[in-house]
Amino acid sequence: MTTKTLAATALAASIAIGCPVAAQDAAPALELIGEIVLPTGLKINGLEFGGISGLSPDPADGSYLAISDDRSERGPARYYRLRFAIDADGFRGVDIVGSTILRGLDGNAFAVKGIDPEAIQYSPTKRSFFWSSESDASGRPGIFEAMLDGTMLRSLAVPDYFLTSADGTGGTHANLGFEGLSLSSDGATVYAVSENALAQDGPKATLEAGSPSRILTFDAMTGKAGAEYVYETGPIFAKATQEPNYNDNGVSDLLALDDGSLLVVERSFGSGIGNEINLYKVEIGAATDVSGVVSLAGQTFTPVSKTPFARLGEGDFGLDIDNVEAVAIGPEIDGAKTLIIASDNNFNPDGQFTQFVAFRLVE
Repeated sequence: MTTKTLAATALAASIAIGCPVAAQDAAPALELIGEIVLPTGLKINGLEFGGISGLSPDPADGSYLAISDDRSERGPARYYRLRFAIDADGFRGVDIVGSTILRGLDGNAFAVKGIDPEAIQYSPTKRSFFWSSESDASGRPGIFEAMLDGTMLRSLAVPDYFLTSADGTGGTHANLGFEGLSLSSDGATVYAVSENALAQDGPKATLEAGSPSRILTFDAMTGKAGAEYVYETGPIFAKATQEPNYNDNGVSDLLALDDGSLLVVERSFGSGIGNEINLYKVEIGAATDVSGVVSLAGQTFTPVSKTPFARLGEGDFGLDIDNVEAVAIGPEIDGAKTLIIASDNNFNPDGQFTQFVAFRLVE
């Protein structure tokens, strides 16, 4: 890992060098168990199901909390409770147990476009959950703690330099805020990550260069912000070949592992090409704590190290990979750990769907 000095005018070139990672042709870390696909337009109790952007297990009963990124446009902002039938015989089903409305500090459901839920993490020790939003009605991102009935307990103190400025020159880029959220195995530390750089840190990911996302930490008891680290995304994996010629790459979720490392999901898309999902194992190690550093431009720092864990491209494992935005540890099967990923269908009936895929982790 090399120390980086980023100047505003040279940021893209610096990130293009990136931090060294292991070869992508390493032995596969995943073995497919199976998938369940739910169609866009599926309604549960009159509300459209979809937008799954975060997934977290509740070990008390084996169910999972799954947050929807519906901005209260198809129904109240909400999370679902799901049960997965995953065992030695395969991935046999998904049971949508119910949904719970997310509420603000005033106790009310959020107004249309008043919030943009993106990630969720259950805390077994507190019997509550943390969740993140990319923006509120004023465009500001946030991280919150809530009771299981959806009642908000508090808003965590996100540093001011993460808050999107009116002119777009500071804070998270539009729609590139807190995509990933996790909790350390001891329940003491909340991890959150921005999808791409803050505006003052540098540009979004391009075909030529990645983007310096930030990993934040919070004390789960006090809610106080702690250390921050730089995570450098990769560049966009392929040039778009069809209109609207849209492509991107960014962090879509984060998972704290028992050994103290993190599993980070990067989701890349190119219209006409499809999706590529890269999972990296991340070690904080000697990374520089950049908390309190308003802008990374011109600063010297060491980013976290990242090692390729698995890559999912279109057709791999025979899967049509969609917009993967959630990852969680699944049930143990015959002594083997499993991983579940889920896609956000964007409530788009034109070729997108809600996808749950289960993998066995290969040692």
